[in-house]
Amino acid sequence: MTSSTSQSPTPEGTGRSAPESTYRYCRFYHSPVFAQLAAAAPLAAIALWMIFSGAGPLEWLSAACFLTIALLSGYQSAGTLLSVFHLTEDRLRQERPLHADKDIPLGEVRRMFIGGRSVKIFVSPGTQPDLEFERGLEGGDELIEKLARRLPPGAEIECPSGEFSGRLASRT
Repeated sequence: MTSSTSQSPTPEGTGRSAPESTYRYCRFYHSPVFAQLAAAAPLAAIALWMIFSGAGPLEWLSAACFLTIALLSGYQSAGTLLSVFHLTEDRLRQERPLHADKDIPLGEVRRMFIGGRSVKIFVSPGTQPDLEFERGLEGGDELIEKLARRLPPGAEIECPSGEFSGRLASRT
């Protein structure tokens, strides 16, 4: 699998031009988003047909509920799977369509959890991550290693599987 990382200067206004790496989900991960949104069109047609054909309120209400579920699922998936991550020397920024972007200063990260399918970044105390991404990113392992090297010395890195223990042991 090829990596989709690219080096580019940081956006103007930051006062410096540090290199930036960009990470995206591969096309395979985009298909569920498009499938859910594509399912909404026939569901909308069925709901409209039921309304105008004289079907009872319970029947068209159920079709409208299925349409709502398909749209909400597509909306949530689009925010995650169509995300683009930008890593600089001191920040990790997640740009998400239809959602507010997330920007994490790496110097403030307290903990990074590397699970089987996802990576969770914690800046604030608590159980909810401040930023999370699936490991299916193109170049995801590279991103994890770069993140680990850029975290403050006191940041805790948890990897229960131990798969990154050798690669992250020398982090400074």
